[in-house]
Amino acid sequence: MEQTIHPERQAEREHLSMILGLLDARLLAARAASEKQMAGLTDTRRDEFTERQEPLLRNLWAAHRFEDLVHLSQEFQNAAEEEKDHESTLREIAALEKMSFSPYFARIDLRFEEDEPEERVYIGRRSLWDDRKEELLVHDWRAPMASVFYRFGVGPAFYQAPMGKITCDLLLKRQYEIQGRELIGFFDADTVIQDSFLRRLLAQNASAQMKSIVETIQKDQDVAIRDEEHDLLMVQGAAGSGKTSIAMHRAAYLMYEGLKNPLKAHNILILSPNTVFEKYISSVLPELGESNVSTSTLEQLLEEALGAPVQSRAERWETLCDPEKQPDRAALAFKTSGAFMTLLDRYAEVLPELLPYEDLSYGGQALVSRQELRRRAKDLGSGFPLAVRLRHLETNLWERVHALRPARFDELRMMAFRLGHGEEYARGCAIWESGVLARRMRRITRLNVPRLYSDLLHDQGLLSRLGQGLDIPAGLSFAPLPGGAVPLEDAAAMAYLRMKLTFGAAQGDIRQVVVDEAQDYSPMDYAVLNLLFPKARFTVVGDIHQSLDRNADLSLYEEAARILNRKSSALLELTKSFRCTKEILDFSLQFLPHVKIDSLNRSGDAPKILTNELLIGEIAACRAKGYQSIALITKTRRDAEGWKEKLAGEISLPILGRNPELGDVFLVPLSLSKGLEFDAVLLLDCDAAHYAAPEDRRLLYVACTRALHHLAVFSEGAVSPLIEKEALHG
Repeated sequence: MEQTIHPERQAEREHLSMILGLLDARLLAARAASEKQMAGLTDTRRDEFTERQEPLLRNLWAAHRFEDLVHLSQEFQNAAEEEKDHESTLREIAALEKMSFSPYFARIDLRFEEDEPEERVYIGRRSLWDDRKEELLVHDWRAPMASVFYRFGVGPAFYQAPMGKITCDLLLKRQYEIQGRELIGFFDADTVIQDSFLRRLLAQNASAQMKSIVETIQKDQDVAIRDEEHDLLMVQGAAGSGKTSIAMHRAAYLMYEGLKNPLKAHNILILSPNTVFEKYISSVLPELGESNVSTSTLEQLLEEALGAPVQSRAERWETLCDPEKQPDRAALAFKTSGAFMTLLDRYAEVLPELLPYEDLSYGGQALVSRQELRRRAKDLGSGFPLAVRLRHLETNLWERVHALRPARFDELRMMAFRLGHGEEYARGCAIWESGVLARRMRRITRLNVPRLYSDLLHDQGLLSRLGQGLDIPAGLSFAPLPGGAVPLEDAAAMAYLRMKLTFGAAQGDIRQVVVDEAQDYSPMDYAVLNLLFPKARFTVVGDIHQSLDRNADLSLYEEAARILNRKSSALLELTKSFRCTKEILDFSLQFLPHVKIDSLNRSGDAPKILTNELLIGEIAACRAKGYQSIALITKTRRDAEGWKEKLAGEISLPILGRNPELGDVFLVPLSLSKGLEFDAVLLLDCDAAHYAAPEDRRLLYVACTRALHHLAVFSEGAVSPLIEKEALHG
């Protein structure tokens, strides 16, 4: 007996079939266009160029070939345009194929006036226009109208359109599950059902790369994603609250063509904590139909600014945890502080007084005195950075030298003749003389920032004079690390000094900078970013409770706002976690007893506290449950290497690194786990030797909240005293 299909479900199936038919027709046309474009490019243009370009280029400047050359150049340009069109067609094909798999995920029915018919709006990852009906069949999730789906339940609603605020009544809010062109199901969403849908999605296993969340964006997340009012948007979010997803979707939103001034990919820069995290987020924007924007790390920016290798955050963390290599913590904190910025500002102001001026002469004739050099360096265009003023001074001096050169060369030529040499000898003497003058001049006019920085830190008298009113710790110094890398805190300070002295580092094309893991950036780091990107707006996301090497509170955002100094700023706080099960989150919050974080109430197994001899069995149990990512988190990389060697006879474990090639089980140093999530976390070395100090509470919170479904902590003997005695044992 044939099963009766509910009329509403049948109507939805028919609508999906209609959309898929239109997409299939578009795909067929796009593929045909691509084949035609490709045929034109390969069979005609390129063969013609091969035959004609070589003889023309061999006789490039022959007059009778000029018209042919112009014609060939035009054909090259046309071919380039055709290739560009073909690439655009290929992108369109890829987008249509992806859209055909799941054309939309939501529908809202709106009524704008009481006596008007309702308007049915389908929402997907990208829009779909029907040329025949001249109708938008699917709205891009970034469209203004789509915000109603994310922000309102059934009832009165509104959204911000280019022409202003639009009010309406939301009559229906429906969510779909479409997979492989099939309608799996749908439901009319209220808050409870939406949470149930979220829990089902979160119960899935973690993937190797971050996924987009357009189907499950929450109201406060949508507010952050669509914010266009503020030049500086800061988001403080609990572990698992979706901070990074917000940042990535915000980048996609800012590139939306429906905005008044959409950004291009080259206008956006995403700053990640490390290269592992860069790889983790690399698929989100392509999944949303946008080109991947540039990503970088702070260390990479500093290396570009200084032209020297810079210590990574992970490397610095290793030194902080190594009792044999520990830096002076007081000096480290000072070098990253606003007080040190003040000291460097004062240094830049007095530097014209401190340069190694000397009297300069050319050919035995006085060129300029040291007193005159000092005066001109101080007074010449005081609105310009010192390096610019010195270069201008150098140019003026060389102009005087050029004026003196003819007479000087005559003198050198006469001297050469008297000595029995020819004019070439005189010319060599002139070159040598100019070289000596250039080296002496450049000692004054070419600023060696690393040397100037080192001179400041090692000159106690100068530090005392410039440090009036500042609490400067004893023992400030600067020394490159083995291999020549600059310590991270010195690199930021040195880059700041360089940019105060020059104009050379600002990157004006960047109009939006996204800073992830904001709590790990010092005041000096934010000052460097402000100088690097003076025209950019900033999106800053972080969690003050996840800083590894310093205490942080909400004043971090106040200081960032003060340093970045944008016209308008806002701080949003997200206190709901979507990552961990309730049991894992409750266990993790014992390390932050005064912090309130709401969970989605997704239940799972209670965390376990186990001894080391049970580790291999726990790995096997996690595999049996089908977990695809089982992370063995250690405090440091040295610890990870120790465990890799210890377990080599029983299991081969890779260590997460720069270019990870990982299976389902792997070792992860704590500093590289931040921002990532795993199906199961097995936290190793959870004993008093590794986690006992009050600041270690943050480390345990970070490590434990990486887990989606399963958490177990391991120790050789007694577990860390930071873990509450009533915690469950396995």
